[in-house]
Amino acid sequence: MQVLVTRPEPHNQRCVSMLHVNGHHAIAAPMVKITASEQIAELPSLIQSVDGNSLIIAVSQYAVEACQTYLSQQGLSWPQNCQYLAVGKATTECWRHYGVNAKVPARQDSEGMLELINHQLQGIKQAHILRGQQGREWLAEQLQKQAIQVNYLTCYQRQLLHYSSQQLDQWRSQINTIVATSGEILKHLTTLMSEPKQLRWLKNTKLLVPSQRLLEYANSLGFMHTVLCDGASDKACIDALARMQSSARNENDQK
Repeated sequence: MQVLVTRPEPHNQRCVSMLHVNGHHAIAAPMVKITASEQIAELPSLIQSVDGNSLIIAVSQYAVEACQTYLSQQGLSWPQNCQYLAVGKATTECWRHYGVNAKVPARQDSEGMLELINHQLQGIKQAHILRGQQGREWLAEQLQKQAIQVNYLTCYQRQLLHYSSQQLDQWRSQINTIVATSGEILKHLTTLMSEPKQLRWLKNTKLLVPSQRLLEYANSLGFMHTVLCDGASDKACIDALARMQSSARNENDQK
């Protein structure tokens, strides 16, 4: 497979390296740059306020890593007297690396997190959502309907990155698969490649996404060949590519 990896750094280069090891040609093309936000300075007071009825939710591994960097700089650590919930397996694995055991839903999106909270995390009175700027509001709204107090901590911000027309043309000649991990990335791709010929190529290219919600969003944008991965981890991406190759071989054998 010839794969365009659009997720932010540093995960982009790590994913590209893993794809190379597994026999794929991969190009790094991060669509957004992640930086810490000013509001992250509120993290110490947040972790001091939690108790056994508190839930800390991370909507991405970037949220975990931004917070971990700040905690390390301040000589602090994650509290042990509260519950943790991660949006997906990659975020859970990231948190586990820093000594936090977070629950993860079967469906790796806001809908899956709400279902897990309702069935496995009874008694939650306060939820702290770690996210980037302008995140989705749906989960907070649902929790507030259950009389759970919701607080946001915008711990990182995203800056869109741009590419030259020459680079876009190069992708069209070299790439047959794209890895995208957020709706913002998908929307930015369609903006970058807005010329009719470019957009036609983009929407007919195989697209790997980490969640059911993102798959549905990709379909609404007109992507024709969307594949659902088992989360946003590098392994989930590689496993999905392996399934695609196996399916293609089986189709050829049947011809």
